[in-house]
Amino acid sequence: MNEQKKLFLIKIAYWLGIGADALWAVGLLVPQVFGILSTGSPDFHPDVQVKLIMGVGASLMTGWTCLLVWAIRKPIERRGVILLTAFPVVFGLFLVALIGFLGGNSWNLWILIKSTILIISMVTSYILAGKIAKEKIGK
Repeated sequence: MNEQKKLFLIKIAYWLGIGADALWAVGLLVPQVFGILSTGSPDFHPDVQVKLIMGVGASLMTGWTCLLVWAIRKPIERRGVILLTAFPVVFGLFLVALIGFLGGNSWNLWILIKSTILIISMVTSYILAGKIAKEKIGK
């Protein structure tokens, strides 16, 4: 696989992460969107304490989205960001969804599938970026 194809695949993983994090940021800011994302129903009415916790999560997800946008500008040099996005960020979401799924929320299956795809693409991206970096050092 040539370097241009590798770089294309690497950037896809970044864009998938940007999209997923931005979606969760919106979900954490808008409780009805969160309800749809996590249970499939917009009927979600958290109390003030939960809204405050969701606001903290939204701030962090927005920050991480911006971090990925920054990292994609130099995806080889900043490849550590994509690995940190896979572990602990996406893996943490996977675990939360797994707990929900095991607790009876079958809607969380889509989150488990999405998270698995994201982790695989991000780890692959990190490995490919490492190979490109190693090739550049050898030149």
